[in-house]
Amino acid sequence: MAQDGVKDDPETVRVPFVQRVRKPNGDVHLYFRRGAFREGPLKSPDGSPELKAEIDAILERVRKASDAIARPAAGTVGGMLKAYNKSAEFLSLARITQRGYQDYIDELIADTGDLLLSEVTRSWVIGMRDAWALRGHNAANKRMQVLKNALMPAIEDDTDQRIQGDPFHKVRKVRRPHDAGEAHPAWELAEVEIAIEEAIRRDQPGLARAIALGRYGGFRRGTIVSIPLNARTLGRDGRGEPETRLVWITSKRQVLSDKREDARLAAVIARTPNRALTIAYNKRGDPFSVRQFDQALERLLDRLAADGKIRATIKRTSDGRDVVVCPLTIHGLRHARGVELAEAGASDAEIMAQLEHASDAAAKIYRRQAQRRKMADAGQDRIDNVVKLKARQAARKARNGA
Repeated sequence: MAQDGVKDDPETVRVPFVQRVRKPNGDVHLYFRRGAFREGPLKSPDGSPELKAEIDAILERVRKASDAIARPAAGTVGGMLKAYNKSAEFLSLARITQRGYQDYIDELIADTGDLLLSEVTRSWVIGMRDAWALRGHNAANKRMQVLKNALMPAIEDDTDQRIQGDPFHKVRKVRRPHDAGEAHPAWELAEVEIAIEEAIRRDQPGLARAIALGRYGGFRRGTIVSIPLNARTLGRDGRGEPETRLVWITSKRQVLSDKREDARLAAVIARTPNRALTIAYNKRGDPFSVRQFDQALERLLDRLAADGKIRATIKRTSDGRDVVVCPLTIHGLRHARGVELAEAGASDAEIMAQLEHASDAAAKIYRRQAQRRKMADAGQDRIDNVVKLKARQAARKARNGA
């Protein structure tokens, strides 16, 4: 009997550790899944000998990584990477960042763990960067950062400097391709409202709340999925009038968030039920995991994009087909909040307080974006005025000629 969508066929190969995920457009993507390890989408057709070979290759790589992680030799890159995830610097990172870094650490140990520290040179670092660049600029730069963090103690060790000089000195990051588009485009208000209404219509009120928390609260993903109901506290404004405040320690920076709740967020919460101890929740009424939230939002947005209700782009699938997807992300909601604050005239300090930033770098970006938008609109106003003036002149000439 066929299982998991694989048809009975004499040439079909039964392949373990394959997870099948059906997309809104009907496509089925294949992923390798064993325990917490997940990789994909896979390139080979379902049930094919090539798929089995692809899975076997991944299993062998996982086995080698496990062996390398278990026995990193002293004086090697693997030894430094193994020590890094026990360092105070690593442990001070947010949990979600730790999990992401750990994936890179495991991969780096598998790829470079046996290399002696004395062999780490600038040319080797550049070679690794260029090899990683084939996966994309973001993947390359993140791996470079983790590697640099792990090797820094060996670079800065004055008494026993196992790495000569600083091999990362003047090694540039991989630039984002000019044709890659904006990484996290800011949502338009109409798109936010459409997504919230669609989530409520599909009986996903917790997802509607999550979108509202991102757009009207400016929260990061980790805070959106974990902020509890009791973070909404009743306080008093400067005139002594009652107001609802959001008081919570954010997930990434561990910064105190204490701000008045946006009326638009309060309206979404008021029209949706409380089903969990957290403000946002999944369809079963349980708190979202980060992966659940990402998948639920992606499915909702891709469906709306396919229906032509929000912005869309074309993506080429692994089998060469073009499909309609939505370029919006959860982080784009936070960007939209930042630009909105800048357009309203908020100072850098006010934007930092609203978005729980540790520096004013992002606030300056939001203010530049808001200024560009304002200047673009001002330029369009000038064009509109000229067009109207010419239309009036043409109408006057027509009247005079008549």
